[in-house]
Amino acid sequence: MKKQSSVKAWTLLVMSLPKGIAAFVIAVAGVCVSVPLIIVWVGLPLLAATLAACRRMMVQEEQVVEGWIQGDHGQPARTDGPVPQRGDGWRSVFTLLGQGQTYRGIIYSLAQLPIGIAGFTFAIVLPATAFGVLLSPLAYLVSDRLFSFELFSYDNTWRFLLSDMSSYERSWVAGGIGLVLVLLLPLILRKLGRLYAAWVRTVSST
Repeated sequence: MKKQSSVKAWTLLVMSLPKGIAAFVIAVAGVCVSVPLIIVWVGLPLLAATLAACRRMMVQEEQVVEGWIQGDHGQPARTDGPVPQRGDGWRSVFTLLGQGQTYRGIIYSLAQLPIGIAGFTFAIVLPATAFGVLLSPLAYLVSDRLFSFELFSYDNTWRFLLSDMSSYERSWVAGGIGLVLVLLLPLILRKLGRLYAAWVRTVSST
């Protein structure tokens, strides 16, 4: 099994939010607009196009995560038939409604938004926190020399755990913790990427 790239895992997580927004908007707006218009037949091609679009987005995302899982050394085979490209009235709607992947496409489009929010949040907050803690000594020097304020001197937790150390020494302890977090960051991102890939594979599997 090839080792996945942590950078591409981070990209997957960051891009999950805009993809989730697009999928959610297309699914909700498409269904809400097309279903009431079915009575005047205009809604049929719109509904077929909406179902096909949701399905297509899910298939494309499955290909992206499969490419990442395989280390981009192979192209994942598409096990399903081609996504219908046109809305031809009842025939296209019945064809789409008769395929399980259509319903999975709707589920993907609706659930991708909250999952994308979670993935995007982790992708931004974890690196920012790790590097922020790593730079604690620098933050201490800037705060002390420019603002005459000693970081780590008023935090009761630091004072209790490291009571024999000065505020400057505590900043280096925090920096050491930040270094550990930075070193673990690629592993954490790959784990989160696998969780996201598992979600996409589960919802798109037959």
